[in-house]
Amino acid sequence: MATAGKPNGKLAKNLVKYGVRYGPLVVEAVRHGREPAQQAVQAAWAKRVARRKAVEHALTVREGSLLKVIKDGQAIFFVFSGDAIVTTYPAVPQSSYPELLRHADLDKREPAVVLAARRQRMPKVRRKR
Repeated sequence: MATAGKPNGKLAKNLVKYGVRYGPLVVEAVRHGREPAQQAVQAAWAKRVARRKAVEHALTVREGSLLKVIKDGQAIFFVFSGDAIVTTYPAVPQSSYPELLRHADLDKREPAVVLAARRQRMPKVRRKR
């Protein structure tokens, strides 16, 4: 059983060797990669928050519905009351509404009641580890 320690010793030796060789590169990559990763996470979180707020707002208006429009890679959620636009999430100037909706299919609006029911239908299941 004297050979049992040799594979671990070789692994440790390789870790040290490659750590010394590539460690500074990894540190720089993490430093430069952290900011774009944080921005991506913040953008995803902002989209999720905007959609949640839009659904909640659409539930409070009469005949509330929601339409998602993409502009410059960012999702904009329009809240409608019947056929009238109430607001957008995230907020955009009202003067830009016609430009944003020029090529949008207004028949694809989703009723807020359906969106809320879809969200409540799937309960969170947590498993014990």
